Amino acid sequence: MFDGSTKAWCPSITQARKNTWRLAIAQFGDGYAQRALDGINAMQRSWDVQFEKESAVIADMNDYLEGLKAHAFPFQDPATGILYQVTCDEWQVDWQRINFDAAGNRKALYGVLTAQFVQAFGDTVSGSATATLLSLGGV
Repeated sequence: MFDGSTKAWCPSITQARKNTWRLAIAQFGDGYAQRALDGINAMQRSWDVQFEKESAVIADMNDYLEGLKAHAFPFQDPATGILYQVTCDEWQVDWQRINFDAAGNRKALYGVLTAQFVQAFGDTVSGSATATLLSLGGV
């Protein structure tokens, strides 16, 4: 899980967090603008993350994201340790390298799963993610 409970699923250090204020802006003809935060959850956070892992771990991550069917899931920001509910609508896997044994047989395949996690608000966690997190002692 991306909640920090599984070391194998921690993102690579090459990640970025973006913070964006959601604003309601009224623009007037004389150049004056009135700005106000839009809603109680006006700070929108997103993370561009990369996971450089072996093919079996990449496959598990892919299956997990597909199984969520765009529902939210727990994600622990590695920089702050804060647990957020996030969604992931799109991700990509790039295969990087193959290791071979002495006989020339493929020993391991490594890839990079790249995704954007966007903070979700409200009761948006899928049932399976909640059950898994509860079994780990979270939430």
